[in-house]
Amino acid sequence: MKKVFTLTFVLFSVLAAMAQSGSISGRLKDSATGKGLAYATVTVFKAKDTAIITYRLSNPEGEFKVGGLPFDLPLRAIITFSGYQAFRKEFTLTAAQPNLVLDSVKLGTTSHQLDEVIVVSERPPVSIKNDTIEFNATAFKTLPNALVEDLLKKLPGVQVDADGNITVNGKPVNRILVDGKTFFGSDPKMATRNLPANIIDKVQVVDDKEQLLANGDDNLNNVGKVVNITLKKGVKKGWFGKLYAGGGSDNRFEGGGIANIFRDTLQVSVLGYANNLNKPGFGFSDLMQAGGLDRSNSNLNSRSTSIWTNGAGSGISINGVSFGGMQNYGGIATSRGAGFNLNHAPNAKQSLFAQYFYGNVLIDRRNENDTKQYNADTVIHNNSILTGDVITHAHNIGIGGKFKPDSVTTINLSANYTIGLQDEDRFSDIYSDNNKLGALSNGRILQKNLSNTYYYRHAFSMTHLSKTKKGRRLNLFHNYEVNNRFNDYSTNSNVHYLYPSTYDSAFRQLRQEALPRTDVTFNFNYSEPVSKVFTLRVGGIYSYNKIITDITTFNPNTVNQKLDVLNPFLTSNFSRENNRLYLTTGFEFRWKDLTINPQARYLGQSVNNVLASLPAPIKQSTSDLLPGLNITYKQFQFNYNKDIAIPNYTYLIPVADNTNPYFISKGNPNLVPTERHNFSVNYYFNDPKKNMNIGLNANGGFSYNDFVNTITVDAKGVQTSYPINANGSVNYGINYNINRQYKHNPKFIYNWNLGAWYGYNRGQLVFNGETSYQQSYNLQQWAGLGFNFNDKLEWNNNGSVGVNFTDYTSKQFKKLQVWNYNLSSEVIVRMPKHVIWESSVNYSNNGNTVPGVPKTYLRWNAAINFTMLKDEKGVLRISVFDILNRGNQINASANRNMISTYQTNVLSRYLMATFTYNIRTIGGAKKKVGGERLFLF
Repeated sequence: MKKVFTLTFVLFSVLAAMAQSGSISGRLKDSATGKGLAYATVTVFKAKDTAIITYRLSNPEGEFKVGGLPFDLPLRAIITFSGYQAFRKEFTLTAAQPNLVLDSVKLGTTSHQLDEVIVVSERPPVSIKNDTIEFNATAFKTLPNALVEDLLKKLPGVQVDADGNITVNGKPVNRILVDGKTFFGSDPKMATRNLPANIIDKVQVVDDKEQLLANGDDNLNNVGKVVNITLKKGVKKGWFGKLYAGGGSDNRFEGGGIANIFRDTLQVSVLGYANNLNKPGFGFSDLMQAGGLDRSNSNLNSRSTSIWTNGAGSGISINGVSFGGMQNYGGIATSRGAGFNLNHAPNAKQSLFAQYFYGNVLIDRRNENDTKQYNADTVIHNNSILTGDVITHAHNIGIGGKFKPDSVTTINLSANYTIGLQDEDRFSDIYSDNNKLGALSNGRILQKNLSNTYYYRHAFSMTHLSKTKKGRRLNLFHNYEVNNRFNDYSTNSNVHYLYPSTYDSAFRQLRQEALPRTDVTFNFNYSEPVSKVFTLRVGGIYSYNKIITDITTFNPNTVNQKLDVLNPFLTSNFSRENNRLYLTTGFEFRWKDLTINPQARYLGQSVNNVLASLPAPIKQSTSDLLPGLNITYKQFQFNYNKDIAIPNYTYLIPVADNTNPYFISKGNPNLVPTERHNFSVNYYFNDPKKNMNIGLNANGGFSYNDFVNTITVDAKGVQTSYPINANGSVNYGINYNINRQYKHNPKFIYNWNLGAWYGYNRGQLVFNGETSYQQSYNLQQWAGLGFNFNDKLEWNNNGSVGVNFTDYTSKQFKKLQVWNYNLSSEVIVRMPKHVIWESSVNYSNNGNTVPGVPKTYLRWNAAINFTMLKDEKGVLRISVFDILNRGNQINASANRNMISTYQTNVLSRYLMATFTYNIRTIGGAKKKVGGERLFLF
C-alpha cells in the first residue's frame, strides 16, 4: 500500500507541475492562398542551447496550441512545413502572462529542401513531407545504452509490443530499411533490437508500396508501413551478439550464444543454446533479428511460424524446427539447438540467403483431461491421466533470394527442406462414470508413437510494372510443396468395463499411416487503367493437390505374439486429387475518395476420392459463378463474397480411429460441399495531432450444408463422432480498438488503450439422436495503461474481462455460462545507477473449471539486474520464478453440451542467476536490459 501511495503521489505531483505552465497558440496559413497548413510542426526550444522542450502538430485547419511551457525561461519557437520557409519567434512566459497568442502566421513557399534552411540544432522532431513522416532521432532523448527499439517507443504514433512488433499510427511495420537498403533482409527486429540508438540520424516512415503492388487492389487501407533508418556518418560495419549462462535451484540451467557479423554487403549469424526452463533458447525476437530467420524468410512466402505462450511455458516452431517448448503436449521441456544464417546483398538489385537450423526438445509431462457431458439430468464423466516423454529432432535448410533485373520488375525465389523426427511414449490411466449408474470403466493404455516428416517447398513471385502506362501491373506467384509423413502407432490397451455387465477388454494393435501430400499453386493478378476513373482488374488461381492416406492396422499373431496379422476392418487406403480454378474479373470505379469494385468470380472444382473399401470412386465436381463486392470510402471498407468449400479429406475417410477407446472418430464419404456467404466492414481512423488510432472491424457469415459432428455416447461413456451436413450455421462478430499516446513531454510519456470483441455463433448440435441448435455469445473487453517517468520508472498494466454463455433450443441440454478475468502489471525501476529492478504479476480467473480444480492463476516473477564492465556490456540477473509458488496450467472450456478441463505439470518456484555478456562493436553502447520479458513467457 505504501508503494502504491508513493507512485500515486508522484503521478499527481507531475500532473500538478504540468498544470502550472504556459502555452503558445496561433494559426498557420499559406501566405499566397490564405489556406490553413495542416500538420506543420511547431517546436519550442530553450533559446540558450536549443534543447527541445516540446512540440505539436497543427490541425487540418492550421490551428495549433503548444502547452506545458515553463515560466521565466527564454524560449524559441520554430514553425516548419515542407516546401515553406521556417518561422522563428523568441519569447518568455511568466505567471502574469502565461499565454502567447500569435494569431495568423503566414508562411511563404521556398524551392529549398527543409534541411537546407533549418539549422541542424533547430531541426524539428517531426516533419511530414507528402506521404513521408520524418523523425529527427536526436530530438528524442534515450538512455546511453538504448537501442533503436527504445528510440521508436518514444516517437509519436509508434508502438512496440513486448515481442518487438512495431506499428505506426495503428499500421504494422513490415520492413525496416537502413540508409534506404534492405540490408537486414526486411526484418524489423533485426535493426530495432541490435542497433544502438545513438548511431541513428533520422527515422522515416512511408506506406509499403511493395505490399500495395502485390495485393493488386491499390488500397492503402490494406498495407503496412516501411521504416527507413538513416545512420550517422561512419557507421557502416560491425558485429554484435551475446553469450549467456545461468544456473538455479532444482537443477535448472540455461546457456547459449548468438553472434551476428556484417561487413558492408555480407551478414552471417550463428547461434547455439540449451535449457530446461520450458522456453526457447532465445526469444522470438533474438531468432528473428540476430538469428536471421526473419531476414531470410522475408523472401520465403511459404514460411510456417508458430509462437505460443501459456501458464506452462512458451515455444517457437519455425519451418518445422522447434526452438524450445512444444505447444500441444504440455509438461516441462528441455531444449537444445544450433544453426547459422547467411545473407548477401552485393548490390541494390539482388539479395541472397542460406540457412540451416537444428532443434531438439525433450518433454516430461503429466496431463490430466476431465470432461463432463450433459444430456437432460444425466452426466457422463470421463477422466484420463497421461504421462510419458516426447522427443523431437528437426533439421531445416533453406536458400533463396530477391532480384530486381530492371527498375520495374521484382522477383523473389526460395526453397526449403525440413526433416522432423518424433518419438512419443503415452501411458494413460482412464476412468469413466455416470451420475446415475456409478462407475462405468477404468483401465490403462500404453502407446508408442513414432512419426517422421519430410517436407520440401519452393516459392516464386514476380511483380512487373509498365514503363509506358501508369497503373498497368502484372503479378505472378507459384508455390510447390511436398509433405511426406509416416506414423507408427503401437497400442496395448487393457480396460475393465463395469456396465452393463463386468468384463475386460484387452487388445494390442499396430496402426501404420503413410500420408504423402503434394500441393501446387499458380496465381496471377493484372491491372489495366481504362480511364481516369475505371480500372480493369483480372485475377486467377489454379491449385492442384494430391493426398494419400494409407492406413494399415495389425493385430498380434497368436503363435509368436508379433503384430503382423492384418485387421481388415481398421485398414484402408484413401487418395484424393483436387483441381481448383478460381477466376475473377471486374471494373473498379474510383472517384476521389470512393472506390467501388463489383466482381464476377468463377470457381471450378474437380475432386476424385478413391476409397479402397468402396466399389467406385467418389467424384465431386462443382462449377459456380460467385458474386463479390468491395467498397472503399476513405478509411471505410466493405467486402462481400460467396464461396463453395469441398469437405476436408479427413472428413471423408470411413475408417474408425480407435487409438483412444473413449473418443472414436470416423469420416463420412457422403458429405457434399458447403456454400458460404461472408461479409466484413472495416474502419480505420488516425489523428496524428492527437496521436490517437481507432480501428473497427465487423464480420459475419452464414452457411448451407455446413460440416458439423454428430456425437453418440453409449452407456459405457464411449464417444463416437462423425461429420454430417447441416443448415443454419451463422456467425457474427465485431471488434474495436482505441489507442491514445501522450509523447509531447519527453520526461513523462503515457498511453492508454481500450478494445473489445463481441461474437455470436449459431449451429446445429446432434447428440445421441437429439437434434438441437446451440447459440453462443462471446463478450471480451480489455484495457491497458502505461507510464514512463524519464526512463527511471516504467509501469505497464493490462486487464480484461469476458463472458461466454451458450443456450440450446432443446431442453435436453444444460445452459452454460463462463466468466474469465485477466490482470497483468509490470514495473521497471532503473535506479540507482547500474541497477534495474523488474517485477511482473499475472492473474487470471476461469469460472468454468470442474469442482476440485483451482479457478485462479497467479504468478509473480521478479529480478534484479546489475550492469557492469565497460559500456555496461555485462549483465548479472538474479531472478525468482513464481515467487508465490501458485503457478499452474489449467484450461477450461465449454463446447456443445460438454465442459472440459485440462491441466498439466508446470515449473515450480525456482531461483536463477544468469550472466550475459553483450558484444557491440559498431560504435554504440550496450542494450538496455530493463523492460525485456524476464522469462519469455
